[in-house]
Amino acid sequence: MSTDSLVKNIVSFFKTARHLWGRCPRCGDPFRLSDVAISSSPNPPRDWLRKMQRQQAELMARESEIDGREDDLEFREDELRRGKHDVRHRELTLERDAHNRVRQILKSKTELQSMIRAERKAAIKSSRATLLGKLMERIAPCFRTFAYDPRDMRCISDPFDYVLFDGLTIERKVKQIAFIEVKCGRGNLSGVQRSVREAVDKHRVFTEVWTVGDPDIPITQQFSSAQTHFDLSE
Repeated sequence: MSTDSLVKNIVSFFKTARHLWGRCPRCGDPFRLSDVAISSSPNPPRDWLRKMQRQQAELMARESEIDGREDDLEFREDELRRGKHDVRHRELTLERDAHNRVRQILKSKTELQSMIRAERKAAIKSSRATLLGKLMERIAPCFRTFAYDPRDMRCISDPFDYVLFDGLTIERKVKQIAFIEVKCGRGNLSGVQRSVREAVDKHRVFTEVWTVGDPDIPITQQFSSAQTHFDLSE
């Protein structure tokens, strides 16, 4: 038997012998010899070579991509560290400047007193403006430009300053009723005041009469009876 025939017979035997096992020298995993692509050529098959070259090229490309990502991550980490360092440096600088400014103000009595006087003037000015505004609200009905008789005004203060009963004093007959709010400067109506105006505009206004006690018994007698009952309960 020739050598080529012997090799072919051995290869054919390994391809069909499923009871024979081998072990990979690299990973150590067992495998069937019949599952291995066995060749009798002195050179490796071309498809194996191309596959190995392709896999090697893919591995090299992946390694290069991973290296690039690692470099990018390291660069970003360096940027974050530098950014944190800059922020911390700015915080320390601002804190130091603030402390120095406070020390300077405390050392300089003149500047501190000037700041106190300025704050006092601002508070007094604001208080005066508030008082003047309230005063103007109270005396507004007495101005000549006011279109109604001031005696027809009734001050309720909240939610509106006044309720006008037009015609009450002179004619003893109320022609119209109005809620009047006096504003100084650029003041606007509050939410409650706007709701009152909406209720008036939509005619959700009415009058009621409440009767207290017994109308057939004098109120003084009802009060005396209630007072006696109260004293007895005590």
